Amino acid sequence: MKEFFKNTANQLLAGSSLFLNIALFLFFYFFIKQSDIPIVLHYNVDWGVDYFGEVKSIFVLPTVGMIIFLLNGVLALKLWGENRVLSYFLTTATFLIQGLLIVSGIALYLINK
Repeated sequence: MKEFFKNTANQLLAGSSLFLNIALFLFFYFFIKQSDIPIVLHYNVDWGVDYFGEVKSIFVLPTVGMIIFLLNGVLALKLWGENRVLSYFLTTATFLIQGLLIVSGIALYLINK
């Protein structure tokens, strides 16, 4: 287990993933105005806006990201001794997912602006 955390790639990927997730939480907290007016929560290119909801529902996005971070982190840690390639895959996938969630969060901000 100590080897997993001493590995530079794991440190960078896990640390960056955690940073992106916390940044998304803070971005929503500071830039999405709290109000009683429903906001756009989903936009589809074909049909446009297709889901409205309360402002607090926007925090589902970073919450799902944190769940993915924790699940993939635990799996990567358990697989480190047996299959390091799969462990690297999980940490890399987590980082990419967090990046996509950031892009989605910025898109939601711009749509609701």
